Amino acid sequence: MKMHQKQSHRINRDSPAEDTNFNPDNDHDIWVLLDQAHFAVTRSRLLELAQYNLTKEQAQVLYVLKIRGGSATMNQIASFTLRQRHSVSTLVNRMEKAGLVKKVKVSKEKVFKVIMTKKGKDRYEGVTRESIEMIFSSLSAADKRKLVLYLNQLQKQARSLLGLDYKPPFLKRTAKD
Repeated sequence: MKMHQKQSHRINRDSPAEDTNFNPDNDHDIWVLLDQAHFAVTRSRLLELAQYNLTKEQAQVLYVLKIRGGSATMNQIASFTLRQRHSVSTLVNRMEKAGLVKKVKVSKEKVFKVIMTKKGKDRYEGVTRESIEMIFSSLSAADKRKLVLYLNQLQKQARSLLGLDYKPPFLKRTAKD
């Protein structure tokens, strides 16, 4: 009987998501739910992006370039996307071959600025965001504001634990930042 009671508090993998009992006092349960929500939203977005011959990663780079006025350094893209610099470099090289971006060397160092091309801008601006809008329409404006607040808090803590934003005080900022 104890075994049965213990299992009743676990996630029922055969039932729909709304029937699962996630314990809000259990950090792991919250993480599992967050991961499942991320996967479902991402899967919806991937299906939509595929219609425009864009990957999620390409769309993310184009978004970074858009919000930064059309250009960004490789390090800025890596920092925003939380991807390794070599992964960003490979992605940007493929995007350059596809004509979505152009790389321009900005100094004598190995610093490149990535610039969105007209083709990249047209492609990105032509992409619908219906999947995102349909999913997030289930939240009120107040709920969206709370969600953004909570996600920013979690992201800040995770970035801190990973040491992603640490800059020794004795180092000067460079164009790589």
